[in-house]
Amino acid sequence: MFSKKVTAFIDEFGAYGFNFDNPGCSSHFIIAAVLVKNEDLEPLTTAVEDIRKRYFQTGEMKSSSISKNHKRRRSVLNELKELPFKVFTLVVDKRKIYQENSGLMFKRSFYKFLNELLYKELRYCFSQIDIFADESGSSEYAVSFVNYVKTKQRQTQPSLFDDCHFYLSNSKSSILIQVADVIAGSLAYDYDDTKTKFSDGNSYRDFLGTKIIGTKLFPQSIQDLFDEARIRSHESELDLRVADICNRRVEAFVNENKAKDDDNIRQQIIVIKYLQFRFLNSSFRKYISTKELRNLLEQYGYKHRSVVTFRNKVIAKLRDAGVIIASCSHGYKIPAKIEELHDFVQQYKGILLPMISRLEKCYTTINLGTQGDFDLLENEPQLKGIVRCINKQ
Repeated sequence: MFSKKVTAFIDEFGAYGFNFDNPGCSSHFIIAAVLVKNEDLEPLTTAVEDIRKRYFQTGEMKSSSISKNHKRRRSVLNELKELPFKVFTLVVDKRKIYQENSGLMFKRSFYKFLNELLYKELRYCFSQIDIFADESGSSEYAVSFVNYVKTKQRQTQPSLFDDCHFYLSNSKSSILIQVADVIAGSLAYDYDDTKTKFSDGNSYRDFLGTKIIGTKLFPQSIQDLFDEARIRSHESELDLRVADICNRRVEAFVNENKAKDDDNIRQQIIVIKYLQFRFLNSSFRKYISTKELRNLLEQYGYKHRSVVTFRNKVIAKLRDAGVIIASCSHGYKIPAKIEELHDFVQQYKGILLPMISRLEKCYTTINLGTQGDFDLLENEPQLKGIVRCINKQ
């Protein structure tokens, strides 16, 4: 449908916050992107403006203005459904983020990760796109998203989009951002705890039907990740088996250690849960830097550790416990494919082989010089076996 340049109009339902005891705290954060072929922009704007005048008179087309009047909401959506646009939605369950203790309860991390998700989905689908996001009211997310993408593009050469532009626009002057507002607010009656109890049996996912060309649920489970990978043909079945094995090792470590009263173990759990969260909900090839993981521990109130201490007390201890963590110069991640296991092997090969070679030279020199009277590795049978293997090669 979208082989030519398109324009996306973005608005959201909900806000950052995890105080679910507060009746006004949304359980979900929903982003709706209304996608329009550029040649349809003018007639679509005219048609939507006509709907706005008939249903909202002089006011904005807003979901909050419709409120619980489902007859009116269905009438508005029924007319919008006939117009030339499609919708992509990102549906975030904040309760799961809180329950999984993923590190995204902090506002900066929350927005950054959602920005990354939306950016990835739009990048995957479109090479030529303009994006308008609502800057009005308290839409911190829209501002953060545009700033994120501008920063991302400055850091990336060439641009990940072949042709794209990002704008902040007040919803009062953008009738199509208002459409995104109505759709996001309508879908809240399908997902959000503060709204579903007032849905009166309406399912707006079903009502909108094929108007929605894609929905990204976040966070996702290991099965969701596998299903998505198969649909997009990202990974081989053997890669998925590797991902499953590595994920189960994480689950086993957390279950065995979550009740222990030990600061080092708590920090290990925080780090591995975050790596697992990124493994399940971000790009399969995404490595997480040491700096990001150390900053994560600081956000939880732990004293800043040196890189060496972090590696020895957190990463090394996790690996000692059987958790498989791939690493390269870009950082760490839970392996999701065979290629990443090879990354891990190659990194350790570069460290271990030179060290073993030096040990072998020392052992051989001393053994020859003493004519076998002194065995440097007499009390180190494992090392002696390795050295002998080197000698035989």
